[in-house]
Amino acid sequence: MISPIQFLFSFSFFLPWSLWGDTRVDLVTHSFFSHYDFVRVSEYFTGKENTSGRVILRSHEGKRDGLYLLIDLGLKEKLSGVQSRPHKLQLQILDSQSLDPVTYSFLLSEQAVAKGEVWLGLTGKDWPTPKKKIMAWHISVEAKDESILTNNQSYLWSHKE
Repeated sequence: MISPIQFLFSFSFFLPWSLWGDTRVDLVTHSFFSHYDFVRVSEYFTGKENTSGRVILRSHEGKRDGLYLLIDLGLKEKLSGVQSRPHKLQLQILDSQSLDPVTYSFLLSEQAVAKGEVWLGLTGKDWPTPKKKIMAWHISVEAKDESILTNNQSYLWSHKE
C-alpha cells in the first residue's frame, strides 16, 4: 500500500513533466532604466550600442530612458510543430496614470525568435518617469496572418472592467 506521503512525493516529481509542453509568453520582470544603464565602453569606440547579446526593442528607437520588460516568448518547444512563424508581439498595458489601456506593437526579428526572450522598452514619451507603474498587462505573440500563437495576461487584466 502506498502512503499519502509517498503519493505526494511521486506526484511532485511527475507534475513538472506533465506541464512541460505548456508554453506561453511571460513577463519575467520589469524595471525603469536610464540611458546610461545601456552605455558600454565599446560604444565610445564604435559609436554603436552594445546590447550585450540581448534583443532590445524600443517604442522610440532613439530614446533609451524608459520602462523595460523582459519577455520570455515561450515558443522554443512550440516552434518545431508550428507552421506560421512569430511575427509581431502585442503588449497592452494599463498604467497608474491612465484609465485606458495602451497597445504597443513590436515586430519580432529572427534573432528575437531564436533567442526566445526580448527586452521591450517603452521609451521616450511612452514612459517618461519611474513614478508611472504597471497596473495590468496582456501580451500576445502573433503570426503574419494575425493569428495568436501564444498569449498571457496579469491577474488584474481579467478584472480591468
